Amino acid sequence: MKSANLTGEPVLWEDALRAVKDLNATEKGGKLWRLPNINELESLTDMGRHDPAIPGGHPFGPVQEVYWSSTTSIYEPDWAWAFYAFKGAIGVGRKTFARFHVWAVSQEPD
Repeated sequence: MKSANLTGEPVLWEDALRAVKDLNATEKGGKLWRLPNINELESLTDMGRHDPAIPGGHPFGPVQEVYWSSTTSIYEPDWAWAFYAFKGAIGVGRKTFARFHVWAVSQEPD
């Protein structure tokens, strides 16, 4: 999604999933949206950049500091992986405590 801020504010993990579900319920263009997995988010990283650490000239905005992924931690199922876009790093957040932003991706090409 060109808008890298679906919810307008940081939300809990379940709220991130719900926001994408709600987007699909109202989408008129025929696209299906989902929360990206951590590998997809990490693939955006350009280690030669920061604030955000994604390639220059990208069409996205406004890029926020941290995003939820759909990837649950295999070690701690109540935690999910997150992408730190300003640093170009990944980490985890507790699903019922941490509040991160939501960047939906389409399941179909443009």
